[in-house]
Amino acid sequence: MTTLSDELRALGGTTAAENIRRAVEAGRLVEHADGTLELPPSSSKETNWVFVARGTPPRCLFLKNFLFREVYGRAAVPYGCRECYKVHVTPKTLRELVAAWQVAKGIACPSKWGVNFENPYSRNYYAGVFYTTGVDMARAVYATARAAFDGVPALGPGLELAIKRACSEYEEAIGPSDRFEFAPELEQIEALLKTRFRGHGAAERTSVPLARWIDVASRIGDDTYLDFTNGKRLRVPRVTYEP
Repeated sequence: MTTLSDELRALGGTTAAENIRRAVEAGRLVEHADGTLELPPSSSKETNWVFVARGTPPRCLFLKNFLFREVYGRAAVPYGCRECYKVHVTPKTLRELVAAWQVAKGIACPSKWGVNFENPYSRNYYAGVFYTTGVDMARAVYATARAAFDGVPALGPGLELAIKRACSEYEEAIGPSDRFEFAPELEQIEALLKTRFRGHGAAERTSVPLARWIDVASRIGDDTYLDFTNGKRLRVPRVTYEP
């Protein structure tokens, strides 16, 4: 049986077992008496996003938050992410974000929608992400979404779509996604760790954090948030004086 102590000794000069021990000591992981591992509740919450549950949801909490960040020490892309491709949608305003999210409800693919304001790996304020398995499915979803968005006056051909592989965080740490490598032994390790991981369902929220979206729009000067406040401004304009 594969154990953590005799595998993956070249993950940034350490082992998976050592990374887990350090994460537990630092409080980034919680180890229970039965040997199961859990992320602290604060690290598993998604406060900016609403999820459209149309198909099998992604396992990002286990694969990215737990495996990549803690077990692999950001030194390897999880084997479970090898077929992860995403169709990224980039709304430019809150009005476009809400319109695109409404369209996504009719597309048979799981997706999430929200603000990317605090994402260090993005240059965009808003984002939508369709989660697909394999590049062929990504291309099919892209074509479906492109046609659906183009038919909505509030969106149209100007709405930016792109196909990406896995997470931008991986590319930042590992390099370009077309050069990702997946060691065969990772599959066994991840199967073992899956039995020890305690997940949180809270990451896939279906309630809309509209107040959060409106607050961000107001702060970045996106006045389309007024569509959702009956024209009432969130902040009072400041008085300025002639120099």
